[in-house]
Amino acid sequence: MTGITTASVTELYARQSHAIDDGEAAAWAATFTADGSFSSPTFGDPIVGTEALTRFAEGVYADLQAEGLRQRHWVNSVVVDAQAQTSRAYLLIVRVDREGTPSLMRHVVIHDRLSTGPDGGVLVRARQVRRDP
Repeated sequence: MTGITTASVTELYARQSHAIDDGEAAAWAATFTADGSFSSPTFGDPIVGTEALTRFAEGVYADLQAEGLRQRHWVNSVVVDAQAQTSRAYLLIVRVDREGTPSLMRHVVIHDRLSTGPDGGVLVRARQVRRDP
């Protein structure tokens, strides 16, 4: 994967979704730049930097495990502006209980400022999550 393209951003979102849903906090945090940020109205102040992003993802997964829930992120309708290094996508978060029953947890729009890493892969510099009215 090299450069910011719709395909590379879609692949990034897939890796992020699997990592956070599977409890791979460090892998999720590694999809952000070292000083990357995650801002969401659900979680209050922005979460900034690899260490804080890792702790955040660990906490999300631990809370779900304690409740006996699984969570699945479904990202779609990805729009990329390669020149501006930005992307926008719809995100549905589905929770699945112990019996396998899914329920819609939240639907949001994500707005990302992107960067390319040393290997040419796409990273998130700043993510702003907005509620989908």
